[in-house]
Amino acid sequence: MGGGPSQEQKNAAQSQANLNNQLSGDFGQQYQFQQQQQQAANPFYKSLMNNGLPYYANLTDAMAGNTAQAFAPAKAQLNAQLGQGANALPSGFATQARTDLAAQQGRAFDQSLQGAQGANLQARQQGASGLLGQAQIANPTAYSGQALQGGQSIMQAPLASPGLAGLLGGLGGGLASALGF
Repeated sequence: MGGGPSQEQKNAAQSQANLNNQLSGDFGQQYQFQQQQQQAANPFYKSLMNNGLPYYANLTDAMAGNTAQAFAPAKAQLNAQLGQGANALPSGFATQARTDLAAQQGRAFDQSLQGAQGANLQARQQGASGLLGQAQIANPTAYSGQALQGGQSIMQAPLASPGLAGLLGGLGGGLASALGF
């Protein structure tokens, strides 16, 4: 009996090699799928990251109209209370009251605009997060790591135990090195 691999070890090595081939095939399919997904998703995420909300201009335009519409009743009430028609003489009190109302309307619009800007920034951050997520998905470490571990297990598997002659030769060699021969 010599010190080569046994038939069981050869079978195990072949089985591991077959598994590695299967993992390599699965890795190739997964990689191809990931590439297709990235090609579909990345333009959307890049656009979101670079441009923000696609409807941002419409949002801010609508907010201006909504704010003006919300303040219309207050403006009408103020004009009714002041009792001034189009031909009335100027009044410092009326001018100040209208200025105050306009300032409140401006602050309300500014507050709405800040909310829209926050939503726009959040959309840009989601675009960047989406790109990062795509990069993490594309990381081939899981499949390739399994295949590499399988290959290493084949290479590191112990050979069949030596026969009696191999055992005696190993003991003799150990004794000779221990005694300094």
